[in-house]
Amino acid sequence: MSSLLTSYYDAKDGITPSDGTSATGTANAGVTDTSTKTTSPTGSGDAPVAPWSGASTAPQESDLVSAVMQGQNFINPNQMTSDVVGSSPDYTKLFTLYQGLNALEGIATAAASKTVSPNQLALYQSRFTAGMSEVETYLSGTKYDHVNLTEGTLTQDLQNSVGAARTNSTYVAQNIHQGSTSDAVKAFEGNVQFSVSVKRTGTATPIAVNFDLSEMGTQTRSMSNVTAYLNGKLKAAGLDTRFAIHTTPAVPETETVGGNTVTISPGQPSYGLQINGASFETMTFSAQDTADSVYVAQSTGDPTKTPTATSTSATASTTSSATPTATTDVTSQLLKFQTDISNTSGTPADPVSKIGDTYYVAGESEQTNLPSSVANVTLGDTKSTNAITQNALATAAGPDGSVYVLANVDATTSGQTIKGTQDVALMKYDSAGKIVYTRTLGASDSASGYALSVSADGKVAVAGSVTGALNINNPTTKTNAIGLPVSTGVAASTSALSGQSPTTTDSFVTVFDANGNEQWTQRRGATAADQATSVAFGADGSVYVGGKTQSTMPGASGSDGGWDGYVMGFSAQGKSLFTRQTGTPQTDQTAQLAVNGTTLYVASMQNNAAVLSSYDISSGKAVLTDTRNLGGIGGGNISGISVYDGKVYLGGSSGSPDLLKTGTVTSTYSGGFDAFALSVDANLTNTGQDKVAFYGGTGTEKNAQVQFMDGKAWISGQTNGAIAGTTKIGSEDAYLARLNVDTGQVEYQTRYSGADGQVAPNAIAVSQNSSSALDKLGLPLGTVQQTDSNTIVSNSSTRAGDMFYMVDPNSGAKKTITISADDTMASLATKIERASGYQLTVTVQKVLGKQQDQLDIKPADGSSSMEFVSGPAGKDALKGLGLPAGLVSNAAGQTMDPTSSNYLTSQKEMGLSFDSSLNLNSTQNIANAIKSLQATMSNVQKVYSYLKYGDPQPSKTTTSGSGAGVAPAYLTAQIANYQAGLQRLLGGG
Repeated sequence: MSSLLTSYYDAKDGITPSDGTSATGTANAGVTDTSTKTTSPTGSGDAPVAPWSGASTAPQESDLVSAVMQGQNFINPNQMTSDVVGSSPDYTKLFTLYQGLNALEGIATAAASKTVSPNQLALYQSRFTAGMSEVETYLSGTKYDHVNLTEGTLTQDLQNSVGAARTNSTYVAQNIHQGSTSDAVKAFEGNVQFSVSVKRTGTATPIAVNFDLSEMGTQTRSMSNVTAYLNGKLKAAGLDTRFAIHTTPAVPETETVGGNTVTISPGQPSYGLQINGASFETMTFSAQDTADSVYVAQSTGDPTKTPTATSTSATASTTSSATPTATTDVTSQLLKFQTDISNTSGTPADPVSKIGDTYYVAGESEQTNLPSSVANVTLGDTKSTNAITQNALATAAGPDGSVYVLANVDATTSGQTIKGTQDVALMKYDSAGKIVYTRTLGASDSASGYALSVSADGKVAVAGSVTGALNINNPTTKTNAIGLPVSTGVAASTSALSGQSPTTTDSFVTVFDANGNEQWTQRRGATAADQATSVAFGADGSVYVGGKTQSTMPGASGSDGGWDGYVMGFSAQGKSLFTRQTGTPQTDQTAQLAVNGTTLYVASMQNNAAVLSSYDISSGKAVLTDTRNLGGIGGGNISGISVYDGKVYLGGSSGSPDLLKTGTVTSTYSGGFDAFALSVDANLTNTGQDKVAFYGGTGTEKNAQVQFMDGKAWISGQTNGAIAGTTKIGSEDAYLARLNVDTGQVEYQTRYSGADGQVAPNAIAVSQNSSSALDKLGLPLGTVQQTDSNTIVSNSSTRAGDMFYMVDPNSGAKKTITISADDTMASLATKIERASGYQLTVTVQKVLGKQQDQLDIKPADGSSSMEFVSGPAGKDALKGLGLPAGLVSNAAGQTMDPTSSNYLTSQKEMGLSFDSSLNLNSTQNIANAIKSLQATMSNVQKVYSYLKYGDPQPSKTTTSGSGAGVAPAYLTAQIANYQAGLQRLLGGG
């Protein structure tokens, strides 16, 4: 009522708002009027209408998008004119920036449409990239009179979001029971025996403790009783480590009915074992009875569907490391199967399902969901029924019972942000399905992983392709105990930052030591596209890489046209040894590699035929000894190779019965695509013992994944038809089988389904002696790792040699901070403090809720300030560290005093939180871009509010302890208006 009253008499007296709108209008919607017009730092209460105002005549978002898509500039200062004569030029500059941001946000919104075509999306992506460059250039080059805008954040307390590992003595196993802790637990039934060897700091001999639940007699094998039994044994051995019960609260089971959420049941709490370890005690688990295991990495769900959240259940998986960012209905999983092959006197009891397992199948001992950033990566158009959800592209068993998964990721994975649109992640899981560590490659643009190998001593090699920048800075020296540099023997990289072309794929190989620390990376690229598709270790630690290329690889001699296959050799220290390139004028590639002594076997696909070659590598070069064409493969694949007992074994899938037509077919071809396994003599010349066996049925068994163990083929894949001895369940089932190549006999097989009736196995690994009674308990075989590497490069996508800048805003002095291979959060904190001239105080603190360290950066005193600026393209460290660019200053949140003598000439520090790395190269990145740009646009509106009104002023207390105070100027003026209007109403004025 009072505002209407005031407006009426203001209008009667000829008083109108300075922006030309009605007194009750919303010309500055989204901006809160918190001060009087007379407190504007521009010295004038008159402010032009903002472009986001409903009263503005400036082009709106749809108009801006249309204009820039036709080639007009995103930044157009001439388009923004002030409707207030003599207003501060800061307004026009700010509006120009806003319109550029609005156009970017509009393009991102258009790109998010479910109906956008691939061609239109490519146009949006191209113009968005150009617009980002324009806006960033304008931001960095524009100066204001009354504000000092920081492109990034403005804060008094800067923290990085990517942490580094710290010692964690607690191990939480998967939940194995629901209900009450006093109830009998199925996982504890039967013969449950295992041992633990504990190495205590300061003692030479480990302490062995043997557990056998039969020692509990008639006592109920409940969570409470078993935990007490285990702890009694540990206490008797004089150990400090203890078991505990880990409780997951009940999750109500709900359904959405008619738009309303209905609770079906309150759910039940879930329980699992927990190890509360001691930092001075290292535990190693073992079991008397073990069996071989088969790990299958797979995707399940329909890639053409988007996820729906219509129900929740108390049986939701507790082992998933996924985050709710999935853009399709696909989940990536790692399954472990206990086989019937055992090298011990006894065999472990059959495994049982655990809480949260879905679509459980007999023999399955573990089920773990991979991060959703893996499931989001789909080969092909997800809107097509031909989409291939090949997410985890390789697996390999470790010598300690663990398993490695190589996958492509498009978003933050295990807390590690990626710097580009896609990166490669190496994930190590223990035998119980618990993540041990994650390593990201750190590509600045895009990378894909295709091959993985583990050496006998635990080293890991990954290979694939990279597009754009990859900062390779192999540490050729290290500092010894007395501070002197010593040679590591590692070969320096010879590749340019972005290879020969920033838009063409190059091959790469990276080798990690047994603890997951990167030893070296090499990039090799031809003029045209190439990629690595296979990798293998030699007995001396040498590394061999195979792949395909469209032109001549460095060190090779000539190209045969189309795609050629190649093989490269590297020493254990990463020095290039040789490159051999072979092929036909058609499409060829190296598919699989195996090393046996001084012989390198190369399985390739040449013009749709399987070809096996052998090379003598005893001299450090590759000398061709034999080559044999094994016959047509009919568009299939070769996914496995092994050398055993004088024979070479190959496996994969074939769309033709022409493989080894001169040999013995021990199991016949069924038609379409069948899985296959074959064996030939290791010298490739004797054909008398050639054998080939096919596995399949009436449907299609394409893209079969094959691994061999002692001459037996383990095969995993997808089928849509009938296979003898199995029952069809869904539309696209998964199968796992063991095939005897010599006899053609199927010695083991199982078939199972998944979400939406679709399962696609992507990779398989066979692990000896890694299944045991420990699987039932959710406990790992081998040593429980309490500490991971605490280096920055091991815990983030930051690479050695990446950098960022620190700029003193007062002097303009610029310092470069370069990340070293051995940098930790503590050493980086020291670097930052020194580079700031001790204007900053940097501490290392624990990340809330995680066993990780992070940086906490604050001004050292009231006058200290320092700006953090991104490093050069391809070498920026801030993104990988999760450290926002911006200004660290006590000026953050500082209230400007309009009564100050220099108020009109002062600049207020304000941050825009503009992320210069935004792109539209994935669905998740598009969503991130929209959210980020909207936040930056909101910050621009806050700058406008300050220019127009100044800062809200705090109330001033008149006397100590008094609740009374002096009202702010704007409130005093408003009250005066109310009083004047009331007087005129009552007095007839």
